[in-house]
Amino acid sequence: MDLQHDLIAFGILVGYYLAFAIPIAVISSLLSEPKREPIRKSYHIFASLSILIILFFFSTWYSALLSIVSILILAFFLIIILEKFKAPPITAVKRSSRRSEIPTQIIFILIVLSVLIILFWGIFGDGYRFIIAMGVMSWGFGDATSALVGKKFGRNRLQHSWFDNKKTLEGTLAGALAGSAGALIALLIFSPLPLIGKLILAAFAGSISALVEAFSHRGIDTLTVPLSVSILTTPLFFLLNFLEGVF
Repeated sequence: MDLQHDLIAFGILVGYYLAFAIPIAVISSLLSEPKREPIRKSYHIFASLSILIILFFFSTWYSALLSIVSILILAFFLIIILEKFKAPPITAVKRSSRRSEIPTQIIFILIVLSVLIILFWGIFGDGYRFIIAMGVMSWGFGDATSALVGKKFGRNRLQHSWFDNKKTLEGTLAGALAGSAGALIALLIFSPLPLIGKLILAAFAGSISALVEAFSHRGIDTLTVPLSVSILTTPLFFLLNFLEGVF
């Protein structure tokens, strides 16, 4: 562990979060309700891109984990205080009157990042960090896109009782494409697979992301999508890696 290096990484991560969180919250408070959704959903994309900073700049998995836990716990209590005083930027970002919405999302993100970093960086090792990025970025890109496309262009609601009845076919398909794009970016940066393997894995990740997102209710997709994508794509990665060695 390089303490000085990790302190710099911590500062970069905090600066990144502040650089997008504060302006988005302020802009949301200045807009009317119908215009807020794209701004709110941009949180997902910016938050997911922070995984690149985490994986690039921290020297060890445990320094990254400690930093994330510290930042998110501080954010958790700060949001609770701001919600108590009904700070306009916070109330504008929320989709409902439930006080617990933003703190719950912070807890979900904390659980996701903790599990993925411990499993795919701490236990599996440095060579599997791309799985973390793939899961997080497929969620960030896919969820934001499916919500925006579904709300604006969605005409065909998913009818099965297992699906969230607010989800649409149009939004789910758009989310699959965007989730695949997010996963592909992560793979292009981190994965040792050849391009065809990256494309196959990204398409599979995007499909899983969209399907799990359609099943998820009440914002729990922040928890279910990254975990599902990372865990379910791992066997396919091993298969593609094996086939590359054979052929």
